[in-house]
Order: sequence, then C-alpha cells, then structure tokens
Amino acid sequence: MDNQEKQKNKKGKVIAIVVVVLVVIIAVFCWFSGLVGGISEAEAKEIAYNQVPGAAQSDKAIVAKEFDDFRMVYEIQFNHENVFYEFQIAARNGKIIEQDTDGVTTNPQGNQDQSQSGAGDAQQDAQAAQSDIGIEAAKEIALSQVSGASASDITKAKADSEHGKLVYEIEIQYDGQEYDFDIDAATGNIVGSSQESVLH
Repeated sequence: MDNQEKQKNKKGKVIAIVVVVLVVIIAVFCWFSGLVGGISEAEAKEIAYNQVPGAAQSDKAIVAKEFDDFRMVYEIQFNHENVFYEFQIAARNGKIIEQDTDGVTTNPQGNQDQSQSGAGDAQQDAQAAQSDIGIEAAKEIALSQVSGASASDITKAKADSEHGKLVYEIEIQYDGQEYDFDIDAATGNIVGSSQESVLH
C-alpha cells in the first residue's frame, strides 16, 4: 500500500511538473509571438508613418492585426503623395518585418522596396489619390452585389495596389458562398469578382 501511495505521489509530481512546463512554454510563446502584450495599433501606425517623410496621422491608414508565421503582426496600408505604402510590423516589439511601396521611382529611405512606374501609371496614381472613395464605400458597393448580405458578413476588407492602381479587396461570406470583389479606389468600379461555395 505504501509503495502504491509513493507511486501515486511520484506520478502526481511528474504530472504537475509537466503541466507547469507546458504553461511556461505557452506563456513564453504568447509573449514572443505578440499574442499578449506588445504595441498598440496606434503605436504601429506611428512606426509606419515615421518611415515616410512628411506623412501624418491625417493620411487614411487601413490597419489589420493578424497571426502570420507564428507571430502577431500589424498590416498597415496608406497613400501619401500619390504613393501606396504597405508595412508589416511585429506586434510584440514594433519591429518592421516587411515594407513595400508602389508608384515611386526614387527611394528617400534607402531601405524600401521599389516598383518602377511609367508616366501613365504615375498620372493614374495621382488621379486615384485625389478621388479615393474610401474602404467604407467599397464595402457598400460589394454588399450591393450580394442580396441579403450585411456588414457583419464581410470577412476581409483591405487595400492593395495592382498595376500602380489602388484597389479595395472585399470578401463576403453569405449563405454558404464566398464572394470576392476588387473595387477600383478611384472610380468605385468592380474590376474583378469571383464566387465559390464554402460548404463542405
């Protein structure tokens, strides 16, 4: 009986140690990946704006927080002086993981990716910057194409640059279907769309 109790006690201690180790590992992972703590959305935006000379908080920025490559990141996108900027910033420490620009031919920072654009693209960028419909309007346009869907059915809304033009990518899941729309930010025209079943 004594041996059985000793074995039970020993087994209980081993289980307790394993549980403690697992909790510590999970806590360290959560901290390292940025799931807990880290910088705020406002701080992430400020870091991105600081990389662009002359950019201010008044510039419209689209911010998404998501889990990518085992860490939480902020994806920040905005236009400034006819240039589309995109940043990926680690939520844990504010480190810039990736940054990209579109529509520029010179590089004031010296460390940004560049996309060469012709005069026609630059003119289109300028027109787009002057008449950006905004992401909320893009959402409404997409919703108008899916009868019965509401804002709560939107699963993704982000800005992207395609061929030097700013477009809004809107994804809607409604009634067992997934709808994807690419909407021209300057005109509000739907420049691409697809639909597929999400039922398995």
